[in-house]
Amino acid sequence: MAGDDTQPGRQYNFDTGDLLESSETWWKARGKTAETAANDLESLTEQVRMLFNENYWGDCVEGRATHTLFRSFIDTLVADLREQSASARNLSQACYSAVRTIATADHDSATAI
Repeated sequence: MAGDDTQPGRQYNFDTGDLLESSETWWKARGKTAETAANDLESLTEQVRMLFNENYWGDCVEGRATHTLFRSFIDTLVADLREQSASARNLSQACYSAVRTIATADHDSATAI
């Protein structure tokens, strides 16, 4: 999760006491950021996926082994990038869903007044 690798003492502080503060603008901005990250990761995945498609080290034991090693690394990286992109896309959708939930709750509360 974002912020997990932050140095001790530099973590985000979300404690607002007993108050809950939400803003449609806040959630839209986070959703857009996550959407941009997902798109960037998808683009990077397509660029990385094409690396070392050919064996440039030759058709020998060392060449095949080196090519296999590099391709294995690239395949793992591509899988990780796809997973991170999907995670960012899910986060984006959750943020946009939060916007709709807040708007609906505000509307329903205003109607009840």
